[in-house]
Amino acid sequence: MIRSTQARPYPVRLITPPRRDRHGGISPAWLLIQAARLSWEIRKILQLINGMRLNLSEELQIQCEASDMLLNAAHATAVMEARLPLAPAWGSGPPRARSIFAQAREAGSDPAEVCAEVIPPRPHIDPQITHDVQAAFRADPDPDAQCAGTTTKKERCAKTIVRGIGSAHCAVHLTPMERQQRDELRAAQDRRMHAIQDALDDQRQALADTWTQRYGCLPHRLELPAPPSRARRVLALDGDTGLKPGEEEQAMLALYDTGWPALCPRAAEIISTLMDCPRATTTRLAELAAAQTPHRWSSPEQWLESSIWDGVRPPGVALPAAGQDPALDEYPPVQMLRRHLDDDQTGWERWQAGFATLVEACDDPPVDTMADLVAFWQDIGILISRGGEGGHPLWTLDASPPSPWRVVHSRGPAVPPHILAAALDWLLDEDVPVDAELPPREVFTLLMTSSAHHGSAANIVTSGASAAP
Repeated sequence: MIRSTQARPYPVRLITPPRRDRHGGISPAWLLIQAARLSWEIRKILQLINGMRLNLSEELQIQCEASDMLLNAAHATAVMEARLPLAPAWGSGPPRARSIFAQAREAGSDPAEVCAEVIPPRPHIDPQITHDVQAAFRADPDPDAQCAGTTTKKERCAKTIVRGIGSAHCAVHLTPMERQQRDELRAAQDRRMHAIQDALDDQRQALADTWTQRYGCLPHRLELPAPPSRARRVLALDGDTGLKPGEEEQAMLALYDTGWPALCPRAAEIISTLMDCPRATTTRLAELAAAQTPHRWSSPEQWLESSIWDGVRPPGVALPAAGQDPALDEYPPVQMLRRHLDDDQTGWERWQAGFATLVEACDDPPVDTMADLVAFWQDIGILISRGGEGGHPLWTLDASPPSPWRVVHSRGPAVPPHILAAALDWLLDEDVPVDAELPPREVFTLLMTSSAHHGSAANIVTSGASAAP
C-alpha cells in the first residue's frame, strides 16, 4: 500500500506520531514506525550484500515480505494519526492494516493522502538525464493502435505499434526515422535506469556506513565463521603437484574438531583470513585481518599490537557505582542492566583467566597481543610453515592440528601441578572435544604423577574427573 513520496504527483502529508502517548507512555504508533524504518534499512542492507560471496535471495524475499507488511502497518498508523474519516469497524478483533484502508475508502477518504515518515526520498539524479528521456519521448495518438504496415502476403499487420516514439508501425515495419527515434529513446531510458541504480547503490552504501558508525565502533563479541560444508573424505594426491584437492577445507574442519577456535579470543579473524588466503606470511595475515574491519585497524602493525581481548570485552556502560545514587539503584531497568553486566563481566573474566592458565600450562609465554596469539599457534603446531616468500615463511593450517588435550599432555611435565590442574578444569568446563587418540585418563594420570612428584595435591573438578573414561 505504501509508496515512495516522489511517485505521487500531489502533495502528501508525512505523519510522525509523538514518542509519548497522552498518558505519558511510549507511543505504540511511534514504535511501529521505527520498526518499519528499521525493516526498510535491513532490506537495503541485504540488497547491498546479496551476491557478495553470499546468496541471500531466499532471505531477502522473506524479509521483503515482512518489511512490506510493516510498511503497510505504518501507513495504516499514519491514517489513524491523521484522523481521516473511517467507516465503523467490523469483526471482533482489532483492525488490521487492510481493514483500516478499507474503512477509509468506505468513508470516502483517500489513504494515499497521508504517509508514515519511514522511507526517505529517492536519491537525486542529474536532471539532464530525465530531460533527455522527455526529449526523446513522443506521444502516441493511440498507444494500442494497429501497425500500419503490411505482411509479405499483402495483408494488414496485426501487431501493435512501438510505443513512446509517435510511431505508426510495429518493431518489424519501422521506418529508418522511427528506428532511430526508438534507439534514441531506449538509450535515454537506459541511461536513466543506470543513473537510478547507481544512486540507489550509493544510498545503500551510505546506509551501510551509517550502520558501521552506529554499531561498529562499540565493542562486540566476535562470531566464528561457519566451517566448510565439504564432507570429510580421503582425498587422492594430485599427480602433478602432489597436493590434495580440498586440503585447506579439510584442515579447517580438523581445526574446528579440536575446539581451539572457541578457546582463543579473536580466533575468528585469523580463521576468516585463512579461508581467503590459506598460505600467508605473518605480515600478509595481518594485512588481510586488518582489512576485514578497517574502522578498527588502520594498519597491519596496529592489528598485531592490539589486545586479544579487543572486541571481546562486554560493552562498557557508564553507570554510577552501586550505592552512589539510591534512587537510580531502585529503578528496575537499572537493576536488570547491572545484573546483565555483572554476568557478562564474570563470564569474560573467567574466560580470560582460563585462557591465560591454558597458555601457561602449554609452557608458553603470556599471550596478550594478536602477534602473541599467532606466535602461540605457530609454537603449538596449529600453524605450520610451508614454503617461503621474500625470506619469510608462509604459514598454513596443519592438516592434523593438535588438540588442547594433546598439547597439555605433552608439555604438562614442565609446569607446576596447580597450573596443569587449573587448565584441565577449564577444558572440562568449556566442554572441549575429547581427542580420539588420547583418552583424558592419560592426561589425569600425568597430573597425578606430577602432583606426587612435586608433593602437592591437584584440584580437579569432581564431575570432570568422574566423566573421564
